[in-house]
Amino acid sequence: MKINVGIIGYGNLGKAVESNLKDNPNFNLVKIFTKRKLNNCEHISNLIKYKEEINLLFLCCGSKDELEKISFDCIKNFSIIDCYDNHNKLKPYISKIDRLAKLNKQIALCSFGWDPGIFSLMRGMFDNIGFKPFTFWGKGISQGHTQAIKNICGVVDALQFTLPSKSAIKKIKHGKNITQNKHLHKRLCFVVCNPKNKQEIKHKIITMPDYFEGYKTIVKFVSKKKLDRLKNFSHKGLVTTQNHVLNFSLNAKSNPNITAKIMINFASAYSRLKLQKKYGAYSIFDIPFGYILQKNQYEYL
Repeated sequence: MKINVGIIGYGNLGKAVESNLKDNPNFNLVKIFTKRKLNNCEHISNLIKYKEEINLLFLCCGSKDELEKISFDCIKNFSIIDCYDNHNKLKPYISKIDRLAKLNKQIALCSFGWDPGIFSLMRGMFDNIGFKPFTFWGKGISQGHTQAIKNICGVVDALQFTLPSKSAIKKIKHGKNITQNKHLHKRLCFVVCNPKNKQEIKHKIITMPDYFEGYKTIVKFVSKKKLDRLKNFSHKGLVTTQNHVLNFSLNAKSNPNITAKIMINFASAYSRLKLQKKYGAYSIFDIPFGYILQKNQYEYL
């Protein structure tokens, strides 16, 4: 039986989820919801009308400020899957969602992207077999950090590139140990705004907790034309160990597309969890891999 789903948010991720759902036999896309007035979408204020029709909602919103509120509201009436990526707040976020999901007999699949997500699995695996993991993100545009900047009053448009420390990666490759901290990445921000707001916006960016505070952050103010030339969806990432004994890397042409594929794959676990009445919140570590395999496990052994 197909899972009837909806999408909340029609930005890059929402569009990628829509595209990847089209030919997937496990899902039926009922409706896309957004705060904007778009011809092919339903306004989010009408979401409750679809309570009996939609089984699972893909939450494709920014983690900063927006996603938490939406998920806490939606879980009262719908099961959800998200790619919440504020690492510092993951534990309290999932704990609260778990309480609400159990109270309302819903299922919440939390933080199913590439990081948190499949990179989390690799860190756990590497560490548990005795190899300390180190994680690097980039080079690439961070959708979550970009959205966090765009949410600042006065910002017209923005992009945020995450740049890993090449020297740190080299040290690990040659067997040296490093401290995993904010100094291993640089955050390069390109911002379009009214010139009179520059200093205020720059201050808000570099002091933003969980996103930019503590990082080496460079803010450049550019024209809309120049910003548009910089836009692309590619992203890289790496989980590695000393001497590069174990490596797991990402080299995606489209960050939204790979995130959408991961979300959709793990969303298929909803059917078994629902059938077994296993209500509550789940991270990627809680889902038996057999729940999401499209082929018999012996095809992969």
